[in-house]
Amino acid sequence: MVTFRLSLRGDLADLCGGRGDLVRRLPAPTSLKDAVEALGIPHVELGRAAVDGVAADLAQLIRDGACVEVWPAVPRPLADPRFLCDLHLGKLARLLRFAGFDTVWDRTLGEPQLAALAARDGRAVLSRHRALLKRSQVACGLLVRSGRADEQLAEVLRRFELVDKLASPARCTACNGRLAATAKADVPVAIPPRTAAWLDHYWLCGDCGHLFWEGTHAERLRRRLAAAAAVARAQPDLGNHPQSI
Repeated sequence: MVTFRLSLRGDLADLCGGRGDLVRRLPAPTSLKDAVEALGIPHVELGRAAVDGVAADLAQLIRDGACVEVWPAVPRPLADPRFLCDLHLGKLARLLRFAGFDTVWDRTLGEPQLAALAARDGRAVLSRHRALLKRSQVACGLLVRSGRADEQLAEVLRRFELVDKLASPARCTACNGRLAATAKADVPVAIPPRTAAWLDHYWLCGDCGHLFWEGTHAERLRRRLAAAAAVARAQPDLGNHPQSI
């Protein structure tokens, strides 16, 4: 039997029913990753860790009598911001696409397929389900806390430091294809007459052929992006440490 003390720092305790200091008992020495994930906290939410006051990685075995401290993941930029949203984050996926980020959302895929796709394409996984984020194939991700799309967007912008990288329109909100600026004379599909009468500039999806233009809907989406960015800037850093594993 292995008995150890676990201290969850920052907002990690909130993911464990508010319990920040725990005494855990395990049948045998277990990796730090497995010990924390057994509490329902996915490894993608973990940052710096220490065992008996010494920096540790997630593979380190926890032995009897150890004192373990774990801090939450801190905001960090992605070299290539590319995302994969789970089944329940379709609205978030559309907002991310409008903001210019390559975002896959396919409601036909189960958790094993999503994890494999993320690993193959090097995508950060955004999910409301902890089981998906615990999968070993998921190297980078975020446990999305809010059930509201605009608040979810603020979470993503903050965690991956994307506030200054919004670039709409760039992606098709329907299929994630790239948009290309197209003059009215070159648009291959019918334009609503009232729109054609006052607008000359359009964007066409190279994958699905969907046509976009600067209307009131686009303005509303831009306001939502701006509001989410403001929230992301204002949110406090709950990581309590500048490093991550």
